[in-house]
Amino acid sequence: MPYKKLLRNVAFVFCIVVTGVHAQTIESFVIADIRVEGLQRISAGTVFNYMPVKVGDEFDETASAESIRTLFQTGFFRDVRLSRTGRTLVVQVDEFPTIFSIQFTGNEGIEDDALRDAMSQADFIEGRVFNPTVLDQVVQELKNQYLSRGKYAAEVETDVQDLARNRVAVNINVREGDTATIKKISIVGNESFSDKELLDEFESKTSSMLNFFSKKNQYSKETVSSDLEILTSFYQDQGFLKFRIDSTQVSITPDRENIYLTVNVVEGQQYRISQFKLTGRLIVPEEDLLPLVYIAPGELYSRALVDGTVELLNNRLAAEGYSFAEVNPVPEIDDDSNTVSFTINVNPGRRVYVRRIEIIGNNTSRDEVIRRELRQLEGGWYSPALVQRSKIRLQRLGFFDEVEIENEPVPGSSDQVDLIVSLTERSTGSFLVGVGFSGDDGILLQSSITQANLFGSGKQLSIGADRSSIVQSVNLQYTNPYATDSGVSRGFNATYQRIDSWAAQTAAYITSTVGGGVNYLFPLSEFMSFSAGASYDKIDLESTQYTPPELINFIDGNPNNNIYKFTSALAYDTRDSLLYATRGLSMSLNMEIAAPGSDLEYYKANARASWYIPLIRDFVFKVSADLGYGDSYNGDVGLPFFKNYYAGGVTSVRGYEVRSLGPRDSRFFPLGGAARVLTNASLLLPIPGSAAKDKRLALFIDGGQVYGPNQTIELSEMRFSAGIGFNWLSPMGPLAISYAKPLNSKIGDETESIQFSIGRMFE
Repeated sequence: MPYKKLLRNVAFVFCIVVTGVHAQTIESFVIADIRVEGLQRISAGTVFNYMPVKVGDEFDETASAESIRTLFQTGFFRDVRLSRTGRTLVVQVDEFPTIFSIQFTGNEGIEDDALRDAMSQADFIEGRVFNPTVLDQVVQELKNQYLSRGKYAAEVETDVQDLARNRVAVNINVREGDTATIKKISIVGNESFSDKELLDEFESKTSSMLNFFSKKNQYSKETVSSDLEILTSFYQDQGFLKFRIDSTQVSITPDRENIYLTVNVVEGQQYRISQFKLTGRLIVPEEDLLPLVYIAPGELYSRALVDGTVELLNNRLAAEGYSFAEVNPVPEIDDDSNTVSFTINVNPGRRVYVRRIEIIGNNTSRDEVIRRELRQLEGGWYSPALVQRSKIRLQRLGFFDEVEIENEPVPGSSDQVDLIVSLTERSTGSFLVGVGFSGDDGILLQSSITQANLFGSGKQLSIGADRSSIVQSVNLQYTNPYATDSGVSRGFNATYQRIDSWAAQTAAYITSTVGGGVNYLFPLSEFMSFSAGASYDKIDLESTQYTPPELINFIDGNPNNNIYKFTSALAYDTRDSLLYATRGLSMSLNMEIAAPGSDLEYYKANARASWYIPLIRDFVFKVSADLGYGDSYNGDVGLPFFKNYYAGGVTSVRGYEVRSLGPRDSRFFPLGGAARVLTNASLLLPIPGSAAKDKRLALFIDGGQVYGPNQTIELSEMRFSAGIGFNWLSPMGPLAISYAKPLNSKIGDETESIQFSIGRMFE
């Protein structure tokens, strides 16, 4: 019973008794005046408004009883007395005090806000009238909150302190006790499936060594309710149409520490589908709808397949603009033959259009930057699929922490909605001067100015300089993602880079590169794109006293090189995020070609693929592969050594030292190779106890190897490792840390368990 209603009923009974005591001596008279005494906070006008009589009315025993009853029902007063002085009606009241403060102590398992929410349902909050009867009800509700969480030993005590000006401070002291654990779960009445088969479906588990460090053995009313629904779904998906849970008993031991749960079930008979038919207003041709019906004659009845059919039909109708269609499968059960037939009634309703799209929260980004990413357009049919795709495209921009798109019905119209796009912007610009460290490049001195959303236009500008023991570089990049209205992207870059490979613990040589180029990206479809670019690089090669003999002749013959380079890529990408994808597929084929007329003529080809598969509770399974190969036009020359592939380290095969896998030079330093194979399988999971979306863990298995120009690609030579990784989009940039152990290292391999970097993200 709601608290307010209960309080009114209590007041009603109480006021009848009081009426008999305080009103029986008042004789009938005509009221000339009404005087209220005893008020402290409540105004006399409030009392007059509630009084059922006024000046000029005749006052008798009936009016007296009704007046007292009405004033008690306000909940403002703990006592009301009526008396008469001449023709003046005197109303004497004793107000309940107000609640000045409510404090909690001892509540570790439930936050203060959750307890306050439970109390607010009884209108027991600061600033309201204090009523001891309501407080008792609140205490019982708080106990129920703990009981639902399995804390059967919880005790709730109250301490009410009187304060000045008719106020009270309420202190609620909680002794939670331990959560009761599930000692045994018994299922009675199951004949078709064993207890183990059914209990494996449950989230609740019994106490055991395996569950010692988890909370799955702790009793929770909500979890048990969910398990019972899972049990029902399990049976109904196996054809048991009339399965039901007859009763559920929860027994607790006298010490209130252990729970025994008994579930009594009635399986019934298995039913098969006899037939189905589509009826109603089929605005989509029946032959287009039939392939979406998962149920088939002769198959076992499955609630999941029926629900899946409804969802697919609804999605198909939504694609035609009927976003609020109703698909209702009506069963006809034949108990004699244990079969069920379905009449699937389709009511598309009215086609719904989007009248207006309103964008809020974009304080920096221009409206046009957001609208050009929307696939749901004003004036078009409302499509949940297009709305969802619009949301994903906005998330992939990287400009916003939160993106929400909601629809609101247009007042007075049954076939129009407005879309509200709510955005929470993140900082897209940075100025960085600092020191970092990478397992690949050692100590880094960095300075950069980056703006991924230049003046809110969506254009990107980056100017940076890096200096480490390996690399000294200066880079300028500018990209306009919408150089044309059709979405063609154009970017420019200019760079200077000097690399000392000896400092990277690879074959010793020095390259100095000055270059620049332009690149275009052409969208071919919603998920596919093609890019093409041209650039010029002037690459100077230097040898050192440690340069291996096999490289010296090449460097002496090609100290200065002019490279006219063409690049192209074909990409397919359905990921929901570029940084922390939870679903989708990313595939690309990349080519780099040194054009004829260059001092060195070569090509490199890369094929990459990553597949993100959502599991349960924000867990994601990822599998990826990366294949690369390069050579020269003249097969005798081979791929220039400074374009070689490398593997090993936090960005490829963790557990092996950076760039250490593959061929070695005559000094036994890594030389890299003309071919590379990389693989990865990861279980991506959120940080326990954290709801932040900018970090996550990964349990991974890496594999990879690099092969020289004269080597056969032998997969048996691949190296593998397994471990755990941590990725965080920190204020200093992407941070990746991993701990890995090689699984099949061989003599001569260089291993390294802990690896990390700032500025590059692997998962």
